[in-house]
Amino acid sequence: MAAMRSTRIWNLVLFACAALAGRAQCPNDNALTGTAITPTCPGTTNVPCVQGGQYALVNVVAGNTYTFSTCGAGFDTQITLYNNTGGGSLGFNDDACGLQSTVTWIATFTGQLRVLVDQYYCATNATCAPLQIVCVAPPVGDCIYTLTMYDSFSDGWGTSSVTVTINGVPTTYTVPVGLPSVTVQIGVDIGDGVIISYNASGAFQTDNSYIVTLGGGTIFNSGSPPVGGVVYVGSVTCIPPPPAPEDCLGAVTICSNVAFSNNTNNTGNIVDISAANSGCLDIVEYQGTWYVFSPSAAGDLGLTIGPLGPDDYDWAVWGPYPPGSTPSSICPPAGPPIRCAASSGPATFGSTGSYATGMGHPVYSPPQFAPTSVSYGIPATLNVCPLVPPQYCGWVPGMQVAVGQVYLLYISNWSQSSTGFNMNWTLQNGASLDCTVLPIELLSLHARAVPEGVLLEWSTSSEAGNDRFEVERSADGAHFEHIGTVPGAGNSFQTQHYAHLDPAPRLGSNYYRLRQVDVDGGYTYSPVRVVHYMPGAARPLLLPNPGPGPVEVRSDQAGPGRTLRFHDMGGREVLSVAIEDPVLTVDVAALAAGPYAVRVWSPVGPVSSPVLWVKQGPH
Repeated sequence: MAAMRSTRIWNLVLFACAALAGRAQCPNDNALTGTAITPTCPGTTNVPCVQGGQYALVNVVAGNTYTFSTCGAGFDTQITLYNNTGGGSLGFNDDACGLQSTVTWIATFTGQLRVLVDQYYCATNATCAPLQIVCVAPPVGDCIYTLTMYDSFSDGWGTSSVTVTINGVPTTYTVPVGLPSVTVQIGVDIGDGVIISYNASGAFQTDNSYIVTLGGGTIFNSGSPPVGGVVYVGSVTCIPPPPAPEDCLGAVTICSNVAFSNNTNNTGNIVDISAANSGCLDIVEYQGTWYVFSPSAAGDLGLTIGPLGPDDYDWAVWGPYPPGSTPSSICPPAGPPIRCAASSGPATFGSTGSYATGMGHPVYSPPQFAPTSVSYGIPATLNVCPLVPPQYCGWVPGMQVAVGQVYLLYISNWSQSSTGFNMNWTLQNGASLDCTVLPIELLSLHARAVPEGVLLEWSTSSEAGNDRFEVERSADGAHFEHIGTVPGAGNSFQTQHYAHLDPAPRLGSNYYRLRQVDVDGGYTYSPVRVVHYMPGAARPLLLPNPGPGPVEVRSDQAGPGRTLRFHDMGGREVLSVAIEDPVLTVDVAALAAGPYAVRVWSPVGPVSSPVLWVKQGPH
């Protein structure tokens, strides 16, 4: 792309190459030492001798956090983690503690993990390195937030840090020297108040970034450099957020032919771009957003991406996919794009007099339109365009499209300046766009605790080829199991109502979703709903938490003669209101800012567990 980069960026490239070159150097790599071991958890387990090039086989449990360290070794070590069943590396570190290494990994499966210890120079591979394994069980809570902090140069955050405050109790996290990232798990309960803040006092802020996730969804993504101060205030629901539009699964559906604008400052949470599907794009993702669109009428289609300043945008289109395709079934794209342009901004400007890029221009992309069976791409260029007219940098032919086809579009700010763009369509010979038509249109989905268990209720406004709904439940919001099937209506243009009772929910949090299956076997997933099931002792839910008030209170323990009582941290009752209905709005103007314990009482005593609610003061 652009010819000039900063010294620190070039150093990053050299560092990455050195790290890759240093892996798996010893002749006896992948030789097992001893037999498989099961670490004490929580606790510390020591493997007294792993020779350079050997691996220890470790029995791991999904959800546990494992830290592997050779910091007591007498030679330069590297640690690489592999699933014993095969596949690429799951974790790697070099020189986190002097010339030795340490890597922390949250187990994504239950099974056997290879912990490979390499000796950097391999002058002898018969020298022992003690391997220490520290295991930490998942934190207690209705669900788990995962905080991952990144340092692109592994030189430490210095005085910078992330502080996560839960119900008024702060905990601060940072990245030490030698680690490219640090991941921590934080147990939270439904109704907890969460505040996230960042201290930006350390040097080299463009090296730093962090993300907080739940069940694969993003609670907060800082981008780089992170903004200082309070960046997030929210209440825990334990419902995983939907995928971010910076990830293919969160692709924004483009509805109609209207031009639009966008500006993102991060890369999302999933690596969607790879050597297999990048085409002319870099395999490294930059600040980019995914879109999905479908023609409602056949014809010729082009687009123009106009940066809001002298900037460098890349883009690609994949498809066509069958009518009705959704991101869940086509992401990430399996092969290279059919249209792609990655010319540098200066090269495009020098070639056309504009930083705009796209397809289907009447002058810059002959032929103006071409069949989608023929692929076109402009690969990365330096600041001078190597193409000779009638070919121009930044532009490729548009597409001849048919009704109902589905396409993925990725627009990436290669320079990572966070400069936005405007996008306009070129539609000729009858072409028009519409929303991607889904097999069903879900009007509502509710889940609630009832005396018999948990009741799910949902309705649809229309159905096309809908064979059935498969009801799924999860304990963590990520791993679901099938618990029931409800037949669909097939084809319908009238509102249909459905229900399913889960007679045996787990105590605590239960996550539910629908897997809608078509008659041809295709399927889509509904949003996730969560129910906190604790018969006879459920805590009230206060929203927002923290918040300035008034506060909305939801409780299954409401009833005649019952009260909702607020106690301060000294145990004194400071507010009591009647709670006869399951939903109540409470005026808390008389309360001072700070934390309170809140629970439901009957005339003979408490009937719910307490919940901690934090009242915010004026800003």
